[in-house]
This record gives sequence, structure tokens and C-alpha cells, in this order.
Amino acid sequence: MTANWNDEPPIAHLFGDAATAIYTTDADGWLTYYNTAAAELWGYRPEIGRTRWCGSWRIFTPQGTELPLDQCPMAIALKEVRPVRGVRAVLERPDGTLIPFMPYPTPIRASSGALTAGWNMLVALDSQQARQAVDLSGADVLMDCAQKLPDGEDLDDLTGQLQSTLAAIADVEVAHQIDCERLGDWSGSNAEKARIVAQLELKRERRRAALMRKFSELQERTASLSLRSSYERFSVH
Repeated sequence: MTANWNDEPPIAHLFGDAATAIYTTDADGWLTYYNTAAAELWGYRPEIGRTRWCGSWRIFTPQGTELPLDQCPMAIALKEVRPVRGVRAVLERPDGTLIPFMPYPTPIRASSGALTAGWNMLVALDSQQARQAVDLSGADVLMDCAQKLPDGEDLDDLTGQLQSTLAAIADVEVAHQIDCERLGDWSGSNAEKARIVAQLELKRERRRAALMRKFSELQERTASLSLRSSYERFSVH
């Protein structure tokens, strides 16, 4: 069995029509094939032979912690030469969309027992129950920004929240820069690169807008509380 399934049209055609996301790698984890369903799940078309372990832009644990791609289920399956089952994770598309899924990575051995390739099936968890089984708040700043500000803060609390929000805005810019740097050695089609850049910009603007709304609300709350405090001090005297 060859490690490069792109050279096996019957296999590619079989997976190409599948409704479930499927991809293959060589023994070192470099992508050798993926079907249309995988590209749709990932939100873009990663480069064959230049993308390692998985096509997901980012992966998070169910608790919302980012998982390095060299520690993703497919990487574990190939490094330890064993199937990985019963794992849930959350993938992030370039536009920031988060999708809970279950992977089924499986190493492929030659008749000699040597590892030759790997294949993985990614099953998106679309049901409400499945989405409730993972905590997406740690993976998406918008989840935190959407929370209503509590009543009754003092000026110190509001000042701290203002500083935290400014730091989060800066983090969005840093994350965007890191995302763009990943495309520095892109050798695929210019059209696909432009599509990825547009998605990254959409993610950046959406997150910035959410944070700026929160910042404006905090500023208004701070100004109102400062005015009330000044009035109360004036009334006492």
C-alpha cells in the first residue's frame, strides 16, 4: 500500500463522494489527500504535502484550551501507531467559526507491519446536546464579550475591566498577525490564499467589534459612576 493516496484514483474517488470529512496522511503526518467534505468542515483547502497532522486551522480541547497540532489525535495515532477513539475536540476555521467534532484517526500498516500512512474521519457534532458537552468559552473571546456586565461595580472593578478589555483588543491584533504569518510560505493558489486572508480579516473585525462594544459600555459605566460619586461627595459637604 502506498503512503500517498493521491496516486490512487479509485480511493480518492471513493472518499470524494463521502458526506463525512475524510483525509489521509503519509507516515510522517503530511496530508496526502482530503475530500470535499473535509475542506468544507475546515473552511479552507490546506496545501497537500505542506500541511501536517490535520487541516484544521486550530484545534481546542473540549475545555477550550488550544491544542498544538502535533498533539492532535491524528498526531498521537501516527506517533504511537494506534487508533485513537472516544475523543472530542473543537476545530476553528480561519473565520473563527468553532465546530465540535469527533475524530477517528487510524494508522495504516504494510504487510510487514511498518507504518505507511494514516487516515482520519472527522464527524461534526451538530446536536445541541453534543455542543453542550464542550466548553467553547475558552476558545472564543466573543463568548466572554457577549456576557452582560453585572450591576454594582465600583470604580476599581470597572478600571480593571477596562484594562482587561484593552489587553484583549491587543491580543486580537497579535493573533491576527500570527494567523497571517502562517501564510508566509503559502505555495497554493492565490485565489485560495486570498479567501483565507478574507476569512482571517472577518474574524479579526468581528472580535474587535465585540470588544469595542464592551469597551464603550465600560467607559459609559465608568463615567456614570464617577459622576454619581462626585455628586454624592458634593451633597455630603
